[in-house]
Amino acid sequence: MDLLFDIFRVDSGWQAFFTILDMTIVFIVIYRVLLLIKGTRALQMLFGLIFILIFFYISQEDYLNLATTHWLIDMFIANLIIIVVIIFQHDIRRALAQVGRAPILGGARSYEETSVLEEVVKACVMLSSRKLGALIAIEREADLSHFTEEGIKLDAVVTKDVLFTLFLPEHQNPLHDGAVIIQKGRVSAAGCFLPLTINPRVEKTLGTRHRAGIGVTEDTDAAVAIVSEETGTISIAYEGELHRDLDANEMRSLLQKIYRAGTSSAPAGSLFERLKVSLQDRGTPAAPSNDEAEKDEVSS
Repeated sequence: MDLLFDIFRVDSGWQAFFTILDMTIVFIVIYRVLLLIKGTRALQMLFGLIFILIFFYISQEDYLNLATTHWLIDMFIANLIIIVVIIFQHDIRRALAQVGRAPILGGARSYEETSVLEEVVKACVMLSSRKLGALIAIEREADLSHFTEEGIKLDAVVTKDVLFTLFLPEHQNPLHDGAVIIQKGRVSAAGCFLPLTINPRVEKTLGTRHRAGIGVTEDTDAAVAIVSEETGTISIAYEGELHRDLDANEMRSLLQKIYRAGTSSAPAGSLFERLKVSLQDRGTPAAPSNDEAEKDEVSS
């Protein structure tokens, strides 16, 4: 107990308790902030701000002695709170909206199961054959809940029939005009509106549906399946890039590659176990018989 008092520089048990409580609260806040921005471009901006703070420290007279640079960064840091609010305004709004709706120590989201991706592939093939437009956003690490607020909440099992029905362009079906969002392996909402890309390099011939698919992937790590209403072609938007004119097998391979990269990036276990899993993944041969069976299922 005396050692604990010396570590925290306190005189009594109550002071040690409140010190530990204070450290725990700070840890939880930092953990939740990192969990909130994980998989979004806000995380890259955060690393940029940390780099600026480090450079501000080493540019002092005692180190690099960069007087002008140090003064310029000092002016920047003086308005840091305003800058952070402007840069992270969407993430701050999402965080405040989630206060009280989720547990403080909620676990990480599980990645989409292969069956969910397969149902998305089959649904896109069905929609493509009939030239029915579709926009399906699949959540990964970044939370897409703020996009579902203006949509219609569903919470349905992901099947090709459900997805196909949601995009039927009937006057009695108001859900077809918008995006379907899949969260935690379930159809979370339909009729959602996604932000359009402002990238000037995007082709002018692309319509609103493709621009919305690209736009949401510029700010999050979601994968978006897009079916063109004019041509019936299938595309996948990911990390601000559009992969166009995909068939069923190409679409399946791309989606599996996207989610396999996420799940294998940090496997559980020791360093030896992670190295073993990585070598096993590289040495596992492809199974053409399964691909042929999946192709037959999609074509049927």
